[in-house]
Amino acid sequence: MPHLPRSASVLDHFSALSDPRQRWRVLYPLPEILLLVLCATLSGMEDFVEIRLWGGQRLDFLRRFLPYERGLPAHDTLNDVINGLDAELFKTCFANWVEALRERAPDIIVRRDNQDGNPATIRMRMRRCRGDEGRA
Repeated sequence: MPHLPRSASVLDHFSALSDPRQRWRVLYPLPEILLLVLCATLSGMEDFVEIRLWGGQRLDFLRRFLPYERGLPAHDTLNDVINGLDAELFKTCFANWVEALRERAPDIIVRRDNQDGNPATIRMRMRRCRGDEGRA
């Protein structure tokens, strides 16, 4: 993956991912799905039903970044798309994004609770470092 400028957006870090869907069947663009899933997961949502509900309550926030012209996809669509992504490439994109965050704000801790590498099960937490980096 090419080195991105420090000001790259979160979606720039995931731009190497290919949409697993047939192009003619895409109603919800991959960047919109990724933004929804990443934001909701960082906010503590743990499954695609919660992610969809979170997005429905914060659609105005999400539209500040992307149009979401067709609204939000169903939780089943989120599940299918995220599980169809290349898991290794997703991990690489995610690691690069986290590293960029750490370079810009070294006092932010990002932990991955699930170690299986499946992008659908990566659950993130961000919190300010207060000298308790060792605690989960």
